[in-house]
Amino acid sequence: MGQNQQEQSTGSVSPLRAVVYVRISDDPESTERGVDRQEADCRAYAVAHGWEVAAVFRENDTSAFKQRTITLASGERVRRVVRPEFRAMLKHLADGQAQVMIAYDLDRAVRDPRDLEDLIDAKVLAGFTVRSVTGSLRLDTDSDVAMARVLVAMANKSSADTARRVARAAKQQAIEGTWHGGRVPFGYRAESGALVVDPVAGPMVAEAAQRVLAGESLYRIRKDWNERGVLTTHGCAWSDKTIKMVLRSPSIKGVREYRPVLPDGTRAKTSQMQVKAAWPAILDEDTWQQVSDVLDARKQARNFHQPGSGAAKRMYPFSGLIRCSACGRAMLHRGNVYQCVQATRGGCHRSIRSADISKLVEEAVLATFEQITLAPSKRATPSVDAGARVGLAARLDADRERLARLDDDHYDGLIDKAMWVRQRARIAERIEVTRREYAAAMPEQEGPGIDVTTVAKEWAGRTPLWQYQATSLILEAVLVHALPNGMNGATPARRRNETVEAFHTRRTVYRAEVLARRVEFVWRA
Repeated sequence: MGQNQQEQSTGSVSPLRAVVYVRISDDPESTERGVDRQEADCRAYAVAHGWEVAAVFRENDTSAFKQRTITLASGERVRRVVRPEFRAMLKHLADGQAQVMIAYDLDRAVRDPRDLEDLIDAKVLAGFTVRSVTGSLRLDTDSDVAMARVLVAMANKSSADTARRVARAAKQQAIEGTWHGGRVPFGYRAESGALVVDPVAGPMVAEAAQRVLAGESLYRIRKDWNERGVLTTHGCAWSDKTIKMVLRSPSIKGVREYRPVLPDGTRAKTSQMQVKAAWPAILDEDTWQQVSDVLDARKQARNFHQPGSGAAKRMYPFSGLIRCSACGRAMLHRGNVYQCVQATRGGCHRSIRSADISKLVEEAVLATFEQITLAPSKRATPSVDAGARVGLAARLDADRERLARLDDDHYDGLIDKAMWVRQRARIAERIEVTRREYAAAMPEQEGPGIDVTTVAKEWAGRTPLWQYQATSLILEAVLVHALPNGMNGATPARRRNETVEAFHTRRTVYRAEVLARRVEFVWRA
């Protein structure tokens, strides 16, 4: 059917199905009045031509010019104008669900040459009609296509010129220290195009800063604000991240910052320019810097982790001390068990109930501390020099590499299991000996200042980190052996006619017997 025939088919059995596409670039208040007007005009245009509107694709507050960096399915990073509804409309037409596309104007449909070419390709393949209310968008002939390409190129150039002028104006506003518009920072409100301190939110920002300096956590501030019904500038509940963003914002110290838009479409993470703002400050410069330093220190303390340093958050006092006797690895606390987890195929997966072994270790540790009447003498500084420590570290690395090669040889079938077990046991034992020598050669670090004569009394009220540090003073490791022959880790079944109390007593005795034969303490000399 020809183009004119399609448009004159209003009297046919079934009218042509049309899709309407409407778009507006900027709608900061989300009223959608612009797209509503476009849709009304497009629907009237469809009625005038006898077409049935089958679907409407709306993109409000969406630019047809600004590009973003995206990653394609192939993994390639490209620059594209992101318009989900436009793409959905093309697929709708390509699937044959409509025969006509209606837009208000060429400028509303496309402003990027790549989008226009995609529309042309879809039109050629699917054979649908393209129309606009203003008559600026027609792709029926080669001349129509050529004219559309010229108009889109001109519109794209106009958008680029506008973007450049807007960016320069924003930079000038930053130089002058004036507010750039948009969303008002928390703690302020806009009056006659300028920022003033909000009488309610402003004091809350100052209060939060003082609470942070007093050592209070962001969690408590966030919980307090949410319970009081205070919302963010987006109308959402507070999180630690949003409170931190408010306290770190230069605007609350009366500083106007300028972060330009980068070529990839994202805004720069660091300020290119900071000048004194035209609005009043909530915090003075020194207080703002002190708060930032406290937040930085807390972040560093959370991220920094060195085995044995105690810097990482500890949930269980004996993690790291409970080790598998077969491979020497520290067992991980998973669910209600400590488990030996190896990344290699066929590795050890020994486990033990965490509640049982934790209680056993705690009782043994407290009993030992109760016997201590004098504080232990300070360990003498080792006489091993730095060169020897380097040699020990090199020996450790070499043995670990041998262990990895041995595992590879076994899994590749080059050696049998018996040979692998013997050689692995020897290398693992050598690694453990070298590790202890290296630890003994390290210069003594300042300890947590624990008085061993009062550990037993203080234990119950202390944190898992403190309990771990105290335990490490006297206990080197807790080795977990395999289940003894003839025993299993399962709970014994209740016997016929056995009372509940008798069953619990028998089960407790059985578990204690299994635990005593599986657990070995390695105390420090």
